[in-house]
Amino acid sequence: MHTSSKVMLLLILITGCFAVGVWAERTLLSSTTAEVHNRAVALRYMQEFINQRDMDALDELMVADWIAHNPTEGNGRDALKQLAAGWFQQFPELHADVKRVFADGDFVVTHTHYTINAADRGNDWAPGSGATVDIFRLKHGKIVEHWDVVQRPIPETSVNGNSMFDGGGEYNYR
Repeated sequence: MHTSSKVMLLLILITGCFAVGVWAERTLLSSTTAEVHNRAVALRYMQEFINQRDMDALDELMVADWIAHNPTEGNGRDALKQLAAGWFQQFPELHADVKRVFADGDFVVTHTHYTINAADRGNDWAPGSGATVDIFRLKHGKIVEHWDVVQRPIPETSVNGNSMFDGGGEYNYR
């Protein structure tokens, strides 16, 4: 192989490596940016919709035909608004205290202490009251799907001495 061919091949390889590096950086940056935005949407859902009772916030935060995986909830934003109106009337102090939030691509997971009043430890008759993990799937920056897992009541004591909410990484709205 001639020297000029070797130089040309080397330049092509260097250019290719540079292009792959730029593509990888942009892809990772885009994912990180999307995850930051998705995390903010989920936290706005908790703060504005649950804690501030702003039903109109749902119009910005979720698609109209969102999918609910909780068997007690209907699909769609309007069904959630109707259900939540009953929650907010029955439990005027309902509050979501987000302890942790994680984002991975289109998914955001929150670990939250829902209470119906300041002394509440969670109970079987209050919807959403207790320790909850909410899983949101977002598309184009809006919530399109939601799952939740609720544990209640929250025990006053623990065999291992740990609470359901202690540990690192707390994110607290109070």
